[in-house]
Amino acid sequence: MNLIVDIGNTRTKYAVFEDGDWVECGLGLPETYDLAANYLKHGKEVNLILSSTGAISEEVREKLREVSTFFCELSSGIPLPIRIGYDTPKTLGVDRIAGCVGGVSLYPGKELLIIDSGTAITYDFVSADGEFRGGNISPGLGIRFRALNEFTASLPLVKCAKDHGYIGKNTHDAILNGVMNGILFEVRGYIDELYRNNSHAVVIITGGGSEYLKKTLKRTVFFEDKLVITGLNRILEYQKTVN
Repeated sequence: MNLIVDIGNTRTKYAVFEDGDWVECGLGLPETYDLAANYLKHGKEVNLILSSTGAISEEVREKLREVSTFFCELSSGIPLPIRIGYDTPKTLGVDRIAGCVGGVSLYPGKELLIIDSGTAITYDFVSADGEFRGGNISPGLGIRFRALNEFTASLPLVKCAKDHGYIGKNTHDAILNGVMNGILFEVRGYIDELYRNNSHAVVIITGGGSEYLKKTLKRTVFFEDKLVITGLNRILEYQKTVN
């Protein structure tokens, strides 16, 4: 089985793939160790890929190596099933790499715009022949709401909401509408520009903030909540062929 381990800033996620199909997922490093050890105990291979958006200890790496039969860690320096056309590949986030690989594996031969709405919103472009061309980074929903509260003297902290209007009649709604519509208009702008240049391109939206776009983004886009883990699984499969 393939075990995907994604260590973020606040939590660790894992996912299991067997024969290319997603089987299960969960949270927590201890749970990840136990799951992998149980597979090994029953004589099964554990092919593991580690992805981390922050610093992790060598102790964690060693524990994951101990409970795997094949181990690799995602970085911009390892062989990838896509080409990286980025001036500073060492600064390219591994989650962005994984999302692009996931997009190419789901929609091969298509020009892609991959929008990942999380703490930050990333806009990544992949050519039809599988080259990561680059992308842009913008503040996510939470950052925008907190910035208005923290960098002004009197604006309150407002939370995200799926239901919002166009023109606010009070300060709360003015902030809510401004942030939610601001992101929606921003996303639409990127999509419109992509389609202007290539009407056959594919737009993929993922990330925790994508749920706020589903109701209002009425155009041909694909929402893929497992895009990053799909990409990580594809990278793991690729690593097994080159190592």
